[in-house]
Amino acid sequence: MGVSAAVFLQNEGHKVTLWDPRGPAGGASYGNAGIVVATSCLPIATPGILREIPSMLLSRNGPVTIRPSYFPSALPWLVRLVLATRWSKIERTAQALLSLSRNALLAYDRLLEIVPVADVIHDVGKLTVYSTEAAFQAGATSRRFTVEKGMAVDVLDRDGIYDLEPHLAPMFSRGVLQPHSRFVSNPRRLIETCVEHVLAHGGEMRQIAVASIESRSTSCTVITNDGSHHFDWVVVACGAWSEPLCRSLGFSVPLESERGYHLVLPQPDQSLRRPTLWAEHYINLSPMEEGLRMTIGVEYAGRDAPPDYSLPYRLLGYARTMLPSLPGKHQSEWLGLRPSLPDSLPVLGPAPGHPNVILAFGHNHIGLTLGPVTGQIVADLVSGRAPAVDLRPFVPNRSYVR
Repeated sequence: MGVSAAVFLQNEGHKVTLWDPRGPAGGASYGNAGIVVATSCLPIATPGILREIPSMLLSRNGPVTIRPSYFPSALPWLVRLVLATRWSKIERTAQALLSLSRNALLAYDRLLEIVPVADVIHDVGKLTVYSTEAAFQAGATSRRFTVEKGMAVDVLDRDGIYDLEPHLAPMFSRGVLQPHSRFVSNPRRLIETCVEHVLAHGGEMRQIAVASIESRSTSCTVITNDGSHHFDWVVVACGAWSEPLCRSLGFSVPLESERGYHLVLPQPDQSLRRPTLWAEHYINLSPMEEGLRMTIGVEYAGRDAPPDYSLPYRLLGYARTMLPSLPGKHQSEWLGLRPSLPDSLPVLGPAPGHPNVILAFGHNHIGLTLGPVTGQIVADLVSGRAPAVDLRPFVPNRSYVR
């Protein structure tokens, strides 16, 4: 969100300063699965999740885990999540997400016209495979819903799967390809190249934490450990760390950190061509430039809890079952935080009572998809243009359950 906004703002003549204590791609942008999902519209939870919460608490290998010690803290957010899963609510959520994601690929094309990094993005689609008919049928309602909203999907039989990915284990009889999705084979290089472009054209990068923000009618003040810094506009695009800055402006949002892990393994000679998800275990394998990246589901444990790398290692055996050519030793491990709101919609637009502070965070699992289109909206707002998107569903002081 932040670097996309910086690129588009600078391209319109604004002088831009980036603040990030972790440096470029130091957060969730670095370690994701690299998937840009055209016309993404499904929320992070659908009807029936209430029945699944007990198994989440008990399962050690499921797609969602909740640390028992964190459950009391997570409970109010989870209640809001469940209340937001009525189909009537999901219909409104889908329409709001579509208003952003239907322009996601065009926004990427515009970004790539400014920043020369097109070689990192590939039009190969996203593949989901199923090892059981029951799991495939369980996803029928969600598939039908997304197709009705305009998402292209190709349902594959066994031959169709292995035509695309011949090195998968011969155990998958059903598959779904989202053909218009793109794959970013090095998200870190994408972000770093954008930052390098901003710096090469007069922007600044300050690797220091922002403690708080103050705003007046014509200016904003960014307060850090090294003093106060004055700007005409401030954009809050800090992902899981955005909520404390909102509190410094006098309001709060129910932002949760959905923790995601990855392991990187050496790229096998017989590898994959595109991101591929094994639906039953929610294990995704992405053929990155640095190696084959295995990403898994979600852990709820709080923003600042230490990582529990036993989670991805317990699932590594499934990854080797899925792709038998995987080497035995991993290269690296990583934990990142997905910033999520219980209604699955981001916060996007001016801060309440602070029209020169623009909020752009909370994009849950589709931050990589929505980065450039969000950056365009931020540039519209700062430049005094009305965005093409209705921002009312994304205001921070909305009801998160209606």
